[in-house]
Amino acid sequence: MCRRPRLCAALAALVVLCAAGGSAPAAEPAPAAAPIHVTAAFDPDAVLGAPTALDVRLRLDPRRVTKASPTEVRFAFPRNLGLVSSGLGLATCTRPPSEFVQVLIVAPRLGGCSPNAVMGYGTALALVRLTNGQVIPEYAVVTVLSGPIEHGRLGLVVYVDGQHPFGAKLAYEGEVGGAPAPYGGVLTVRMPPIPGFEELATISLAELRLTIGSPAIRYYERQRGRLVAYRPEGVELPASCPAHGFRFRAQVSFADGSQRSARSTTPCPPAVAMPATRR
Repeated sequence: MCRRPRLCAALAALVVLCAAGGSAPAAEPAPAAAPIHVTAAFDPDAVLGAPTALDVRLRLDPRRVTKASPTEVRFAFPRNLGLVSSGLGLATCTRPPSEFVQVLIVAPRLGGCSPNAVMGYGTALALVRLTNGQVIPEYAVVTVLSGPIEHGRLGLVVYVDGQHPFGAKLAYEGEVGGAPAPYGGVLTVRMPPIPGFEELATISLAELRLTIGSPAIRYYERQRGRLVAYRPEGVELPASCPAHGFRFRAQVSFADGSQRSARSTTPCPPAVAMPATRR
C-alpha cells in the first residue's frame, strides 16, 4: 500500500499520458503484433482538399519493450497535411514552467486556458509498477492545446486527467515542428520525470490515442454581443494524394536511453467530386 498519497497521485498522473480508456483488469494487456504499433485514420467521410479529424493510435506491448518510463513521444506526419494551418488553436495556452514538473492535485478545466486553444482530445492507458512488484493500470483522458509560437514552432500544452484508480492530473509541454522527408512535420510531447517519483514506481506506456480536430471540440466567438459555439475546421488535407498514401511514424523514447518506433500508411480518401458541366 502506498503511504505517500501525493507521490502516488504523481505516479498515476505520469501513467496518464500513456493511456486508453476501459475497464481495469489487474493483468497486463494482450501482446500486440509488434513491440510498438501505430495507426492513423481520417474521418470516414473525409475527402481530399477539405478539413478532417486525424485519429492517431499508439500501442506498446509492455512485455516486449523496456519497463523504463517514457520520456518523449513523437508523431511524424506527411508533408502538406495542414495541422498547423488548420482552424485549430486560435487561442494560446501559456503555463508556468513549474507546472510541468509537478502533480496537479487540483486544477481548473483546461488549466484555466481558453477552449479556443483546444486542438484535440484523447485517452491513455499506462501500467504503474510499484517497487513491491504490484502492477496497477491507470486510465486517463488527454487534452491537447496550442501554446506559444517560438522559433517558428507551435508550442503545445498537454493535460492528462487521471480517471482511476489515482485520479491525478499532469501537464506536459511539447511542440509541432518540421521533419525530414518523407515527412513534413512532427508532433512532440515531452514527459520529464517527477521529482521523488522514481522511489515509488516506474510507468510503462501501453496505449495512447489522440484525435486532432475531434468532432467534440467547440470554439466560441462573439456575435451581436453573445458567445456562439461552433466546431472549428480540422486538419486540412491536400488536394492531391501523396504517392503510396499518407505515411506516419511514431517514436517513443525511454528513461533508460532506449527508443522504439513504428510506421504506418493511411490510404487516400477520395477527391472532391467536380460538378458535371452542361453542354
